[in-house]
Amino acid sequence: MPTQEPLGRVAMLVFCARGNGLYANLTRFVCFGSLTPVEADLHHQVQQIEAACLNQARPGTGLSQVYEVLAQAYQELGYPDAIQEHHQGGTTGYLSREVIATPTCSEILTANMAMAWNPSLAGAKIEDTFVLLADGSLENLTFDPTWPAAEIAGRLRPLPLER
Repeated sequence: MPTQEPLGRVAMLVFCARGNGLYANLTRFVCFGSLTPVEADLHHQVQQIEAACLNQARPGTGLSQVYEVLAQAYQELGYPDAIQEHHQGGTTGYLSREVIATPTCSEILTANMAMAWNPSLAGAKIEDTFVLLADGSLENLTFDPTWPAAEIAGRLRPLPLER
């Protein structure tokens, strides 16, 4: 939430915006200067966690299955408790989050469903809004070609903006 605190060297910008009744969600980081190697590594690790999640998000897959893939990715990177520190996202569209993925939710992903995942570690987070297409591919609705990006698991994903 916005506060009166002045921006620091690194700022996280989170948007859950509604237009014509539909929501889109995205998170971006801005660094006034350069990221430290530790900060850059945290962002890279979050990108890897998200890649595992996005690779699992296919028609017919349960949100609980995607959640389990996220949990495994955190575990493999040495952050077994991080999945409990923030919700991981889920379906979106008519609400900022229609259904949040949990280990027990029964929601099944279907074609044309919108989703926004937001894996995070302290100091790093990634989030965009995707539509799941019938062929299993994902269309990124919030990608900005002018924002710095890197290819992660075959997808262009945002990097922190360093100025």
